[in-house]
Amino acid sequence: MSKLTDTHCHIQHEKFKDDLGETISKTEQKMAFTVVSGANKEWNRKAIDISKNSKNIYATIGLHPIDAEKMSEKEFNEELDFIEKNANNIVAIGEIGLDFHWEKDEKLRVLQKERFVQFLNLSKKINLPVVIHSWDAEKEVLEILEKEKMKKVVMHCFSGNLELMEKALELGYYISISTIILRSKSTRKLARDCPLDKMLLETDAPYLWLDGKRNVPWNTEYAAEKIAKIRKITKDEVLEATLNNAKKIFGID
Repeated sequence: MSKLTDTHCHIQHEKFKDDLGETISKTEQKMAFTVVSGANKEWNRKAIDISKNSKNIYATIGLHPIDAEKMSEKEFNEELDFIEKNANNIVAIGEIGLDFHWEKDEKLRVLQKERFVQFLNLSKKINLPVVIHSWDAEKEVLEILEKEKMKKVVMHCFSGNLELMEKALELGYYISISTIILRSKSTRKLARDCPLDKMLLETDAPYLWLDGKRNVPWNTEYAAEKIAKIRKITKDEVLEATLNNAKKIFGID
């Protein structure tokens, strides 16, 4: 029985359009379960569609902060309604958050924050966890999450420093380690210091693989091997812990 999980991937990306069926069946065979994440209107609908037609693939839906800021207020509210209506078809709201890597305009950063809080309010209303994107905005994201008293939180593809990870852990959040660990020293430090009972695995497929190649959900096995080596434990211990953590946060039996 597989213990492999991928808590964040985008197999609805066009890079999978030629072999999506094959990717889905391999994912079903190789993984204990997988979470397909929405990040824009189109991906949200595709994530739900994939999840509904697969036996162990689940969906989260939300808006990447850059996508969220580009919408009119009407469009944004319509997407919030769509998420609320689909609460029973998803295991979390996400990805949502802040992206100050790509957005330098102060007014648009303020808009990102406002819309982020709207998402958090929705998550409280429908009682679902949130999956957080926080590129170059980890400190600001954590301040908002703490202020909003958020409890069930996944820090997707976390790339903050050790101090910020400590803060996230103190608040009870899960730290998701991606396949970027294979080429990132800072991620290896996070994986070394993150308690096993708060760690998740993800690929962010099709992104974050080696040499710009397409990532796939079952590559989390390589991340687990790397984490095991760093921590001087077995790969099985890493897979067991991350499987249990993922079941817990996403409420999957």
